[in-house]
Amino acid sequence: MNAARPVLIMAGGTGGHVFPALAVAEVLRADGIPVLWMGTRRGLEARVVPKAGIPMIRIRVGGLRGKRVTVRLAAPFMLGLALFQALLVMVRRRPCAVLGMGGYSAGPGGVAAWLLRRPLLIHEQNAVPGLTNRWLARLAGRVMESFPGTFPARVGAV
Repeated sequence: MNAARPVLIMAGGTGGHVFPALAVAEVLRADGIPVLWMGTRRGLEARVVPKAGIPMIRIRVGGLRGKRVTVRLAAPFMLGLALFQALLVMVRRRPCAVLGMGGYSAGPGGVAAWLLRRPLLIHEQNAVPGLTNRWLARLAGRVMESFPGTFPARVGAV
């Protein structure tokens, strides 16, 4: 008997992304839907997600804002590595849907979901969308916002 395919949740960095994503994960799990989390080793998610009993896969990715020139020069290579890691996760775990809740850790997974034609949904909890969600809104099949008008009308957010 095959186990149900998981929903892959991507959120990281701060509590503003992680805690709303944990709430979604709790509802999904209560409905019997398996959940898998993709995040980083350093963000808040590395501490709170395992404590919630959610399996977590860590990828190597970091933010770019306010970084030294050497970090910015290495960024294309690091983003390529993170995208490769995210693609491997998608191929191996075969999620039925991918939910990005913001934070830089959601970027590579969102692109990987789009490349592999997995259903990609994003949710923005803030009145002003973060960089990762602004980029992923162009690729997502569904964009959700907590505050009407967070995204331009052309995005079709609900």
